[in-house]
Amino acid sequence: MRINLLPRTAFARSAVVVGLVIFLTQVLTLWFFARNAYLPGIREYSRLTLLQAELSVYEETRDAEAAARLGEVSGIMMATPPSAEDSQVPLISRPVVNSFRLEIEELFGEPVNIRFEDSRRPVLWINTPSFQGQWLRVPMTFFRDYDRYLLVGWGVTVPLFAVIAGLLIARGLNRPLKRLEQVAAVVGRGDPVPPLNDRNGPEEINAVNRAFNRMTRELAQAQRDRALLLAGVSHDLRTPLTRLRLSAEFIADEELSEGIIGDIEDMDAILEQFIGFIRDGADEVASYENINVLVEDVCAKFDHLDLDIDLRHVPRLMLKRLTFKRLLTNLMTNAMKYGEPPVEVSTQLSGQDVVLTVRDHGQGVRDEDIPTLLQPFSRGEKARTVTGSGLGLAIVKRIVDMHHGQVRLVNHPDGGLQVEIRLPVTGRFVQPEALSARVR
Repeated sequence: MRINLLPRTAFARSAVVVGLVIFLTQVLTLWFFARNAYLPGIREYSRLTLLQAELSVYEETRDAEAAARLGEVSGIMMATPPSAEDSQVPLISRPVVNSFRLEIEELFGEPVNIRFEDSRRPVLWINTPSFQGQWLRVPMTFFRDYDRYLLVGWGVTVPLFAVIAGLLIARGLNRPLKRLEQVAAVVGRGDPVPPLNDRNGPEEINAVNRAFNRMTRELAQAQRDRALLLAGVSHDLRTPLTRLRLSAEFIADEELSEGIIGDIEDMDAILEQFIGFIRDGADEVASYENINVLVEDVCAKFDHLDLDIDLRHVPRLMLKRLTFKRLLTNLMTNAMKYGEPPVEVSTQLSGQDVVLTVRDHGQGVRDEDIPTLLQPFSRGEKARTVTGSGLGLAIVKRIVDMHHGQVRLVNHPDGGLQVEIRLPVTGRFVQPEALSARVR
């Protein structure tokens, strides 16, 4: 299993990049600062320490008067440590102390024992085997000049402000992309949206927005042309079908007449499905509706069927009433035409969703056909022997998407096709149009 440690969002990736850049910048700055500020002071005080040791400790170079003058000027002199125990070197001072130890050991040519006195002015106590138990007191004047608390504040506040600035910049760049994502989702549902702003942002974002606006206009025009074409064809076919039906009623052969009339009714039903697919309900205003009432209204038209209705208490939703009743009619017609009685219809509240389930007791469909049944003009194996347009479930899918829900088709374990529709309870508070309007 491959593990991807890289953040998935552009904002998080920008934050990581900014953090790494700031971290590397701080490291390089500290290295430069230490090399050009502390290192010269360490070397100078190391030489002064060696000189004081030669003037104060070693017999061949001892000069008490010169040692006293050097001690007055530099503060380096022979003394007794205030404590016999080694004090802990603070973490921030440890690199400086270690560098000083290495420099001293190189100059003295022998191991050096160093104690750290953490007072208002940090002091190092130096001892070597050649000192014969004596200690040199070395005040860290060069370290005092660069206040450690100031360094800590600089090391924390500068990266913090830099990271905040970087995140604000990344957020400013990512907001147009997030807006584009939201508008694209709305366009994918077929809802109208106003054009994106392509004038006030960065040129690259403006170019993307202009291309997206052009695509949206072309999609809207293509949808209007398609609707006009299908509506015109469906409407123009109604007149000759009506004439054919009138002519068929005067045919003397009753069996032939009934067959022709039956075919004409099938063709009329197919045309009705075409018109229903075109009339997607975008112009209908949503209102608070009790889905149980809509189910009862539609089931009353199918009272000749063997229905098993189980309606639980569910909250009201923002629904397009006529459009949703068309969805219920298509589900009932589909169960009646391609399934077997009884037809079970139920509603219930599951988590944050209202669940509508319609199930027949037929043979179901092949598992490989289920993914395509919600696509226009797709039909199951059994449906190929029955008249129909293949738009019934496609219209259901379109209406469910319009209400921001989900539809799932499964073969029930006990037989029959089960259609499960889940509608978010948030529809009680936010109309479907408003969910898309928030990105405008």
